[in-house]
Amino acid sequence: MIDTSLVATVSAAIVSFVVGYTIAKLPSGGKPPPASKKESQKLSASDEDMEKVFAGIGGEYKMVLVVRNDLKMGKGKIAAQCGHAAVGAYESAVRKTPAAVNKWQYGGQAKIALKVENEVGMMEIYRTAKANNLNCCLIRDAGRTQIEPNTKTVLAIGPAPNLAVDSVTGHLKLL
Repeated sequence: MIDTSLVATVSAAIVSFVVGYTIAKLPSGGKPPPASKKESQKLSASDEDMEKVFAGIGGEYKMVLVVRNDLKMGKGKIAAQCGHAAVGAYESAVRKTPAAVNKWQYGGQAKIALKVENEVGMMEIYRTAKANNLNCCLIRDAGRTQIEPNTKTVLAIGPAPNLAVDSVTGHLKLL
């Protein structure tokens, strides 16, 4: 004999799971996170241009963290500097390219760590990314531990379409 209360409980659990999963997977319709009127008025003409650059590009989005290899930072130091860069790039992108942030968030928030050999190489990538209207965050260390004060350690680029980011960083190797 089948216990009907057990069947009802299992059925309810399955239905709850399916409904929750379905709701979690619903896209937001491409709408950026809600912003106040003040925040939306703060977008400058160049920020609006940046948003338009990505409007027609589909596909996946990512953020790239470019780490200087010549500084010989420890793993923990690299992790902390990458964290600073990722947060800085995210905060900037929320203001400047909210639609790109939204697409990146719904696509899994991909972050790729790459290495560059020195500051000259990093700054060349930074200038190229800026020239291509990509969101960037350049981190300078405070100099409290392993690195001299004001040393450029990590450059975050994105979130932006993979194609746009790869056009600037595609030649770099994984960290």
